[in-house]
Amino acid sequence: MMRRLLATTALVTVMACGPANAPAPTTTLPTPAVTAAPTLVGQPSSLAAVPAPTIAPNAGAPKTGGTVVFGDIGDVKTLNPVLANDATSELVSNRIYAGLLSTDARTGDVQPDLAEKYEIAQDGKSLTFQMRDGLKFSDGSPLSGDDFKFTVMAILRSKKSAHKSAVDQILGAREFADGTADDISGITGDGNVLMVQLVNPFCPALTEIGTLPIIPKSVFGKYIDFTDPSKTLDDAPENNAPTVGSGAFTFKDWVPNEHVTLARNDLYWQKANIDEWVHKTYPNQDALTAALKTGEVDMTSIDPKDLSDVQSISTVQVFKYLNPAYTYIGWNQLRGGKEFFQDKSVRQALTYGLNVQDVVDKALSGEGAKMVAHIPPVSWAYDASGLNTYDYDPAKAEQLLQDDGWSKGDDGIYAKDGQRLSFSIVTNSGNPIREALVQTAAQQYKQIGVEVEPKTESFQALVDRFSKSKDPVYGDQGGRDFDAIVIGWSLASDPDMYSIWDSNSTHSGENNAIQYKNADLDKAIDDSRTHCDTAERKDAFKRANQILNEEQPYNFGFAGNMLLGVSRKIQGIAPGPYARLGQARPETWWVE
Repeated sequence: MMRRLLATTALVTVMACGPANAPAPTTTLPTPAVTAAPTLVGQPSSLAAVPAPTIAPNAGAPKTGGTVVFGDIGDVKTLNPVLANDATSELVSNRIYAGLLSTDARTGDVQPDLAEKYEIAQDGKSLTFQMRDGLKFSDGSPLSGDDFKFTVMAILRSKKSAHKSAVDQILGAREFADGTADDISGITGDGNVLMVQLVNPFCPALTEIGTLPIIPKSVFGKYIDFTDPSKTLDDAPENNAPTVGSGAFTFKDWVPNEHVTLARNDLYWQKANIDEWVHKTYPNQDALTAALKTGEVDMTSIDPKDLSDVQSISTVQVFKYLNPAYTYIGWNQLRGGKEFFQDKSVRQALTYGLNVQDVVDKALSGEGAKMVAHIPPVSWAYDASGLNTYDYDPAKAEQLLQDDGWSKGDDGIYAKDGQRLSFSIVTNSGNPIREALVQTAAQQYKQIGVEVEPKTESFQALVDRFSKSKDPVYGDQGGRDFDAIVIGWSLASDPDMYSIWDSNSTHSGENNAIQYKNADLDKAIDDSRTHCDTAERKDAFKRANQILNEEQPYNFGFAGNMLLGVSRKIQGIAPGPYARLGQARPETWWVE
């Protein structure tokens, strides 16, 4: 659905897929169906050897019972998908709440979930969903299109949700969000049929709107007054202890920084086989790998340095595939005392001055590829033409700085207009790959006259810093409290860029935390969302990617291969790049 902040660096890229593989839809959104391993245009050689996802062999007929324990570095921050803005919170909350549609983990195509059929009108401005008969929440209460509408309303009124861009194209949504209306005219229902009218053709509609996890109005409705925009669910206690769910599992308990336990929801339309699903938190990747080797966890990502070791364990199977994500360094455009990040020459110099390929080769053991813009090579929207590869060139980096008026001081650090080219880079602790990137940056930037202080903190603290902190100087304008940040994006199956790059996505809680604004980029993004012909969308994405490649608001870092270790006792899984760590639809799994 949305783009999520990643706690781990189990990475790679994103594809966009239309609904062509789903049962009997009618659609005029011509995004093509693709497989998990398409032919890549301009594919870097470092990605050429990456295999397609493999499917675990099944031991026999599915069985009921058992527990699956998933190990992760980051703890959840919320269990309400309306508020989730990090991959870990989304991972767990999407087990508790289901959407009208879901995403196929291997292809990225949308597929039926709470809705058994769906279609898009020929003008691309309306969606129709046929919901399944007899849907119920986990407490036995009926689940209807009214709960979907309430979920959209909750998103629009929330002060903390990062999902507004997914639903603001619905007719009447913006008026409801700003309080000039107390209803959303574009969502109507007739029995099991739910209709959504859009202001304009919205190319990512099925992915962005159809997959929204539905929360119960019966639980959260008491916190919202539709005539009073100040009333929201943002502080509801059920955000962290859900009493009623719409998905395959229900909430059992959450011990912060230790585990979240979910139990099977027997009223979900596709009842799970396993009794419990547990998300267990560990302090670092080494602890995760050790837990996988001893059987303490059944599934987790693997650090590339541990791949050979884990592959030698007879009780573990390893899956390797491209994953829609990348790790980057973001340069804060509104940072008091570090206004030099607003200078394109400085940003380009910082890209030339860092050997990202060296990080890929060493920290990732070659399991990844350098990125130079937002849309990665595996996406159908990727076009390498016109992209600068920014090959490592320290001399060019210094020349760019000198041409821009920077000169070295007695301490060997460049300075200009009273500002030294000195800053900190912060990332989350316990992630050796990100820590390696920060340390490499500090070492290599010093060689070109740039002073960097590496910093680490917990992932939870990093997400808060990214999402809602305030710079002492520019906080009222949206500036966050960091100089530069190393973090990662887990991207949706559609390459929609709005929530990360549009100038309107810079507010507190939203994803354009570095405050980068560019009118030409906004126009390209808008075109990619409203011009739904495949060729026109691809051209719009190409323009957007070229702007980002030239401007370098991020050092776009690298995409890595997902290395997923899974206990051989788990059957029925088909992991792929379009689900967080391959975990789409665990209701189909069973324990042998």
